[in-house]
Amino acid sequence: MDTIPFARIADIPAFPGAYALVAQSVADDGTLLFLFVERAADGAVGATVDLPGGSFPRTRMDTPSQFRLVGVRGERRFVTDLPMLDLTFPQADLFPNGKVLLVAARSQWRAQEDYDLNGVIYDPATGSMSRVLLGDGIERVCIDGRGLIWASYFDEGVFGNFGWGDPGPEPVGSTGLACFAESGEKIWEFPGAMTDCYALNVSGSEVAAYYYSDFPICKVSRDFQVTHWKTDLRGCRELAVMGATVLLSGQYDDPPDIGYLGSLGANRLEDVRQVRLMLPGHIEWNRNRLLGRGKHIYCFDPSGVYCATLG
Repeated sequence: MDTIPFARIADIPAFPGAYALVAQSVADDGTLLFLFVERAADGAVGATVDLPGGSFPRTRMDTPSQFRLVGVRGERRFVTDLPMLDLTFPQADLFPNGKVLLVAARSQWRAQEDYDLNGVIYDPATGSMSRVLLGDGIERVCIDGRGLIWASYFDEGVFGNFGWGDPGPEPVGSTGLACFAESGEKIWEFPGAMTDCYALNVSGSEVAAYYYSDFPICKVSRDFQVTHWKTDLRGCRELAVMGATVLLSGQYDDPPDIGYLGSLGANRLEDVRQVRLMLPGHIEWNRNRLLGRGKHIYCFDPSGVYCATLG
């Protein structure tokens, strides 16, 4: 079996006793992003609530808390202290102009003018902040090289929950994938039906997605034209893309070190072969998280950050 080797590229920042790490991501320019919250709010930022039908994530914290964003790119590092925020299950990314985007995965609709604005745009240069609605049930948020916000949604964001769809308006993420301007205006949405967007890769002005239920790969061009390729793979959660070459993480029930490498043909992913994802040393795969961005696939592990690159 062919192997895809990962190389160590960074340590995990830490603020012992003061802040807890709650999210990790990668910006379009390759900056590694680490989002922290003050230690006292570590439980609240990931809290759930019991509702009819099961246990669900809380859409916001009862008490706003202090967040801190750390960015690492090679030897360069920055630390940004953010305003007090009530976000739960947050994600972070950077705009090309230096502004910070923080997004809570959930948003509740309570009444026509009463719903959670779950996107926060913060300008470290001026200290100004604005809030925008990006919708409930967000799987992944990425900012492209033009400063556009791309959000993918899982099934609750597509069909509705927390008031969206019933009794409230159609869910913001009803098509599974949407693009927003920095102002929060939705400028494009997927012209089809995604039940659940399993994987999203945003790099420069190119977007690739892989989604349920038939699990095709699609690319969205800079002018929002969509092209599809069928696959025989089921349940992959990450992908890296370089031209026609695609690397996907494992399928349902695959071991965590399995991936699939293939080539985009006329209308199908071709020449697909199983590969082994190889971390250096004796690092275990059960404590880490993969993330695809452009031609890179990153592995965030408690021991550090690792990266594999196509090509």
